[in-house]
Amino acid sequence: MSMSDNVKQLNELHVNLIGKLFFAAVGAWLIGKATNIKLRGTKEEINAVANAMMASKRFQDELKRSGSTVQSVVDKLGLKHASAKEFQRILNVPFPL
Repeated sequence: MSMSDNVKQLNELHVNLIGKLFFAAVGAWLIGKATNIKLRGTKEEINAVANAMMASKRFQDELKRSGSTVQSVVDKLGLKHASAKEFQRILNVPFPL
């Protein structure tokens, strides 16, 4: 898949207002801002969202950690990608963060 294919896919992601607010809240949470997010869905959907959020947070934290190594960052990135794939499989939308 080329870079232009990836850009096209992201540009084609149309999210309603609630979806935009949710992803903005997740983004704020990832950078350490306090948010109050309440989710409704099946247990599988909630777990997919929580796993993707936590994997993204752990990756960001590892990037900031002074003692991180290339391997530790790559490991966290792998977990982030795996949870993003699970998110997309369950919710049929890519995890944008």
